[in-house]
Amino acid sequence: MGMFDSIQCNYPLALPLEVIDVLPDVYDQEFQTKDFENLLEGYILNEDGELLRIQKEYEWKDDDSAFLKGYMDVVNEEIVPSTFHGIVNFYCYETVHEDPHSYKAKDVSIDYCAKFTNGKLENIEVLSYKIIDATSRILDIKNMMKEHEERRKRWYNKYIFYTKCWKFIKNKILLDPIDFLKKILDKLYWLVVRYL
Repeated sequence: MGMFDSIQCNYPLALPLEVIDVLPDVYDQEFQTKDFENLLEGYILNEDGELLRIQKEYEWKDDDSAFLKGYMDVVNEEIVPSTFHGIVNFYCYETVHEDPHSYKAKDVSIDYCAKFTNGKLENIEVLSYKIIDATSRILDIKNMMKEHEERRKRWYNKYIFYTKCWKFIKNKILLDPIDFLKKILDKLYWLVVRYL
């Protein structure tokens, strides 16, 4: 999937009637785009058609319980006008359930193309949209998770193969020496190729 930027759209969007019937509120959706810098930044398209960028300042916070012994914390956030000039494709994808307790659902995706001149919206149009029945996909995922849970509960997986002891044996005793041997053989091969 890669990196992307997100757009919060408050501008009135053109919506096909089929999408209006299925998608509850398109303005609650967070749109994604790969046409900016792809740094996971946030943008806002306001009601007047102006493109605004959410500018954040970060500061490193030490935390021994964090993965990297710290994290980047937002210390300042402000909304600044963007001077973007060009075409932006942005899209959203949503699975909409008909009932919270049933598996009936629909996948809705909609793509827009917007033209900006110095941060001001000139034109916006729907590129494409799809409404697909997602019931079978959701049931497949549910069945796959159920099968995985049943495999986990089998006695040999529960007491042997899914234990920390087995993972240690597999990784440190079996796989690490094989990787080490592979690296040595690769170096020998390139030495032979280079000097012969």
